[in-house]
Amino acid sequence: MNNFSGIGRVAMDAKVGNGVLTSLLAIKRIYKSNDNQTADFIRLTIFNKQADNFNRLVAKGDKIGIDGSIKTSEYADENGEVHYGWSVVVNHFYLLSTKPHNASEKLSDATINVLNSQLRSASKQAKVTVSDNELPF
Repeated sequence: MNNFSGIGRVAMDAKVGNGVLTSLLAIKRIYKSNDNQTADFIRLTIFNKQADNFNRLVAKGDKIGIDGSIKTSEYADENGEVHYGWSVVVNHFYLLSTKPHNASEKLSDATINVLNSQLRSASKQAKVTVSDNELPF
């Protein structure tokens, strides 16, 4: 089974190219490591319509939740040296910030309904009950 779920803050503005969006998710550590790092940075890869939605709705600093799978890769540089990498291919993302990143931009009723549906779905998966009074929208 190859599943990854995480909650963190978007650490860089999204880069879009050829229908693929990449970004970084900073996930705070619960301990301080020997190298004084306080967060892990997870590379995110998002495709197609999800990439469009992510680019439109999410900005650097926003708190999000993600579900996806880990994808590994390898490539050879111009010297023939092989490099290995990995990223999380995002299947779903969940907006966890309390307000839109652009406060002057109002969310449409359709967008609010989609976001509420995503939050309810995530709550059911986590077996947590969320009432309409607790929704941030």
